[in-house]
Amino acid sequence: MYSRCPHCAKQHEVTVEHLRQSRGFLDCSACGKSFDALRFLSEGEDEVLADESPYPGDQVSEKRPQTPAVWFGATGLVLLLLLAQILYFEGYRLTMQPQLRARLDKVCAILACRVPTYKNLEELSVSHSNLQVRSDSSYLFSAVLSNQAPFAQAAPDLRLSMLNFNGQAIAERVFSSAEYLPRPISLAPEQTVEIRLAIVAPAAPIGGYTFTLL
Repeated sequence: MYSRCPHCAKQHEVTVEHLRQSRGFLDCSACGKSFDALRFLSEGEDEVLADESPYPGDQVSEKRPQTPAVWFGATGLVLLLLLAQILYFEGYRLTMQPQLRARLDKVCAILACRVPTYKNLEELSVSHSNLQVRSDSSYLFSAVLSNQAPFAQAAPDLRLSMLNFNGQAIAERVFSSAEYLPRPISLAPEQTVEIRLAIVAPAAPIGGYTFTLL
């Protein structure tokens, strides 16, 4: 008996014992695909196959090219959802990363979008701070504020604390940038501005001061 591979038309000689051991299935020696040998049995070597309908394995192989498109589409949707979650929960923090900020600014310049104002207190420095008594017994706090970031950022608020001679705070106030600068400004990269704050003298003697950028 003979059985012809429906995938490549290679004809194989088979025996009843062979079919019984393989449970009716053969692996084609030409194309390597498995097929139902019982379905395509013939007595003669050159006989035409009795069943010319499409073999189920061929139908599966014809549909197989659609699988990557579906898989890529589903993967792309999952990635978009993941990206949306990252931007929702971590978006602001990511825009404050110096490594990403330059690229985000370029992308938004093209897409006409806006990113939050850059703010990184670690890239702001204060130097030459001083607290002087004036003739009317009030105090003048002065300092120099520099933006060391490669990006523009808004001038920060400033918390100034007055201390007694034991180092304890006796007065404290938070000043906005509008109070220590002529107008609220965005500090350009490497820009330096002067801070000047007039302070009414507290009732207790002042032994020192501290300040913090906010």
